[in-house]
Amino acid sequence: MSRVPPVRVVRAATAVRTALQTLTRRMVPPEIGLLELASGFMGTQALYAAAKLGIADVLANGPLAADDIAAEAGSDPDATYRLLRACVMFGIFTEESDGRFGLAPLGSRLRSGVPGSMLPVILMLGDPQYQGPWGRLAYSVETGKPAVEVALGKQLWEYLDENPEFAATFNNAMTCLTTLDWPTVAAAYDFTPYSTIVDIGGGHGQLLALMLGASPTAKGVLQEREALVGPAEAQLREAGVRDRCRIESGSFFETAPSDGDLYVLRRVIHDFDDEQAVEILTNVRRHMPRGSTLLLLESVVPAGSTPHFAKTLDLDMLIFVGGRERTGRQFTTLLDRAGFRMTRIIPTVSTLSLIEAVPGR
Repeated sequence: MSRVPPVRVVRAATAVRTALQTLTRRMVPPEIGLLELASGFMGTQALYAAAKLGIADVLANGPLAADDIAAEAGSDPDATYRLLRACVMFGIFTEESDGRFGLAPLGSRLRSGVPGSMLPVILMLGDPQYQGPWGRLAYSVETGKPAVEVALGKQLWEYLDENPEFAATFNNAMTCLTTLDWPTVAAAYDFTPYSTIVDIGGGHGQLLALMLGASPTAKGVLQEREALVGPAEAQLREAGVRDRCRIESGSFFETAPSDGDLYVLRRVIHDFDDEQAVEILTNVRRHMPRGSTLLLLESVVPAGSTPHFAKTLDLDMLIFVGGRERTGRQFTTLLDRAGFRMTRIIPTVSTLSLIEAVPGR
C-alpha cells in the first residue's frame, strides 16, 4: 500500500488548488465560465464511451492508430478517431507525432483489473440510468423529493432489484469506491483492538474483508439484503476471510447482530432522512453489547464556502434516495437522538471522515 500523506498536507494542497481554480474562473468572462461549466457533461460522456468500448485495455501494450483501435473495439473508425481526439483534450489519452494514440496517466486508470482502476465507477456515473435522474435535479429541488422515481419509475432499491444488469454496475462501483477509500481509512483508524467486527449494509463485503485483513485475529459479521448474500459469499471467499465471517440477511431497520464489539456503517446513514437515520441507529444501538463501539464512515460537510465533494454528493443523495450529507453538528444531534455519545470525528485524506460513538444510555 502506498504511503498516505498527512491530512494537513492534503488540506494545504487542496487550498492551493482551490485558489488556482478561483483565479482561473476570474480570468475568463462570466458567460464563458458558465458555458464551460454547463458543458461538463460532455467530458463525462466521452469518458464513459471510452470506458464502455474498453479503449484503455486496447492501448495497454502501447500506442495504436485510430483505425487499429476501432478494429479492436468494434467501433466506427472515423467516430473512434473523433472520440480519441476529444479525450486527448480531457487528458485521458495522448496523441503521438505520428498520429497514434496512447494512454495518459488518467487513462491508465480506465484499464480493467489493474490496481487503482476506476473503470467500474465510470461505467456507473456515465450510465443513462444514472444520468437520467440527475437530469431531473430541478424536480428534486422544487419538491424536496427524489427524482429517481420520476426518471426511472421506481425507488432506487426497487429498481436495482428488478434490473440486475444495472444493479451489478452499481454494486461494482460501490466495491471500487470502498477499495479506493480504504488506504486512507486504514491510515486513520486501528482495527486490531476489536475481536468481532460487524459491517451493517456492507454490500459485497469488500470493506469487511479489508478490515479483517487489517485485524488478522478478528471475526466478522456482514448484514445485508438477501439479494446480495451470494455476491458477498464469493467476495469474502476470494479475499480469503470467509472462514472468519458470518453473513446475516435482514433489514437494518429491524435487526442487527448482537455479538460485535465494533459496528461499522459505511455510507449508509447518508442514504436516509433524519427520522429514518435515527430509526436505523436506534435499532443498531439496541443490539449492541455493553462496551461496543459504533463507527460511521461518512462525508462531513464543512462549514461556510469551503469546497468539499460532500456538497455535490449531497445533491446525489437528494436525487436518488432522499438522503443527505451532514455537518459534524448534525451528526452529533443525530447520534444523540439515537442514544449514542459521539467520541470523535477523525478526518482522512479522502472525502470520508470516521465518526466514532458509543452507546450513551
